[in-house]
Amino acid sequence: DVAWADLDYLLVDLPPGTGEVQMGLARLLPRAEMLVVTTPSLAASRVARRAVSMARNNYLRVIGVVENLSHFEAPDGSIHHIFGSGGGEYLAHEAGVPLLGAIPIQAEVATGGDEGSPVALDLAGDGPPPGPAGMAFGELAETLATKVSPPVAPVGCTARIPGVVEVSLPAVG
Repeated sequence: DVAWADLDYLLVDLPPGTGEVQMGLARLLPRAEMLVVTTPSLAASRVARRAVSMARNNYLRVIGVVENLSHFEAPDGSIHHIFGSGGGEYLAHEAGVPLLGAIPIQAEVATGGDEGSPVALDLAGDGPPPGPAGMAFGELAETLATKVSPPVAPVGCTARIPGVVEVSLPAVG
């Protein structure tokens, strides 16, 4: 029950897996595109492959993979792969889509989210330097908006899910 303004993008952060939430959303938004997020662990990327399969079984376009918690960049510039490495590349290869970004571990991501001041907003230059995660979020947003899935001409969407009231979504563009 949200009255959205005109949107270029609507990102929906879903819990991991391929449960009823994901499948219901796939039916509600049949023209949606999916960005699959995994961690560097190969085991996690193998689980995320199920999300790719679910998307394709529901005719959703998988536009790419993002690896979250990719690494930690210490103040001295050294890189530490705390949760392993290669999971994002593995999943992207298996799915036949690009690895669009790797978001490093940065404590300010959690605190900024809790305080309502996401690290990506620091890219505007009004606050402290964004740090590695803020920069990675900015690069990912730029890649999505200009190369992978640029905004398209407005198209409305009406969907019906059995047992749920029909919903008409505004044009996106």
